[in-house]
Amino acid sequence: MNDVGPAERFVAGAIGEPGDRTFYIEVVSASENYWFVCEKGQVAALGTRALELLSEASALPDPDAVDMLLSRADLGEPGEVRFRVGAMTLSIGEGSELITVELMNAEDEEDGISFVVAPEQVQAMGLKALESVGKGRPICPDCRLPMIEEHKCPARNGHTPH
Repeated sequence: MNDVGPAERFVAGAIGEPGDRTFYIEVVSASENYWFVCEKGQVAALGTRALELLSEASALPDPDAVDMLLSRADLGEPGEVRFRVGAMTLSIGEGSELITVELMNAEDEEDGISFVVAPEQVQAMGLKALESVGKGRPICPDCRLPMIEEHKCPARNGHTPH
């Protein structure tokens, strides 16, 4: 596990058009950029868990700092991808306000990265991640698959939902 210390930037989201997006986590620590590819479901889970962790820990992020971070929370131009994310953990130590994030390589369990972030960074990342996931293709109410222009719903024997 490579511990890179405090992160100056921690964002998660997607680049591309709905139906043709790639999901990333971007971390900047000690002025070094780290890019990680992940799945849409992982970004959704990361955003949801981040907001749950803050609520459970009774961490009170500064709203002005969160707003400032949200204004800069779009992903940059992707750099070299370090690895595809497998497991992810977020934890907060007792008596600490910093959140530890661990991202594990999907192909090598020995390879991973850890860093710490402030509650404001976690809240901004969580909100932006969930916003990004929500911008995808609409979900069919019958089969729960993404709807494309000519959606042939398997739950309706290939007919389009009304």
